[in-house]
Amino acid sequence: MPLCATLQGMKSVLIVLAIASEIELRRVRRLISEQRAEVRGNRACVFGTLQGRSVCLVETGVGRKNAAAAARAICADLRPGLVILAGAAGGLDPGLEPGAIVVVESVIRESTLEEIICPEAPVRRVLGVLSSAGMRPLAGRCCQANTFMHRAADKRALHQKTRAQVVDMESAACAQEFQRAGMPFVNIRVVSDAALRDTADMATLAGLRYRSGRPAAALYLCRHPREFMRAVSLYRGMHSASARLAEALSSLMATDVSH
Repeated sequence: MPLCATLQGMKSVLIVLAIASEIELRRVRRLISEQRAEVRGNRACVFGTLQGRSVCLVETGVGRKNAAAAARAICADLRPGLVILAGAAGGLDPGLEPGAIVVVESVIRESTLEEIICPEAPVRRVLGVLSSAGMRPLAGRCCQANTFMHRAADKRALHQKTRAQVVDMESAACAQEFQRAGMPFVNIRVVSDAALRDTADMATLAGLRYRSGRPAAALYLCRHPREFMRAVSLYRGMHSASARLAEALSSLMATDVSH
């Protein structure tokens, strides 16, 4: 069915907002009214309304395995009329600045170069709504990388290899599961860090935190002041992307995007 079974006059149809991490979904959650928390398929879900529409906010978790498992659970346990994949992404296109919105037309895997085409109709409708709201969205390609891309040189090489505008670690896994299930979806990404700049090595920081706890990660940053500044800049970018994402989703929920 086209974009949430045509949203016009169907505000009771459930829309799932699938976002990878807490830092990305925080601003969106603040906009949801009449909240109630439930566990569905071993996942915490926040149900409520956003601009009068029934929504469920799902934190998918970071990385392809978490994303695929979350997508399967969404299809099996929630069965929404539409899934909006959303979140921050690293810039690969050097012309994109932090805050740029990309509505994803296709997703390509870094490892195999397999390309997954996203449903065209939802992409066009979302582009129209966000353009009318003055948010200047772009249509583009997202690359799902195997690990967090933090070096500018690596991002430049990935852009040349895939011609993708942005990079994340979840989009292809989710898109594949939704396509298999025949689930309508659209994917919206907000650039959190520019292509031409190195950013924090989040893979190293996450590994230290997982193995040795937060004090080890904090000690690493204290010993590497340049990495500390990059981490601060990245978190600022993520917070800004979260606010921009909340604005975009609020505009979508407030508008009939079926025509």
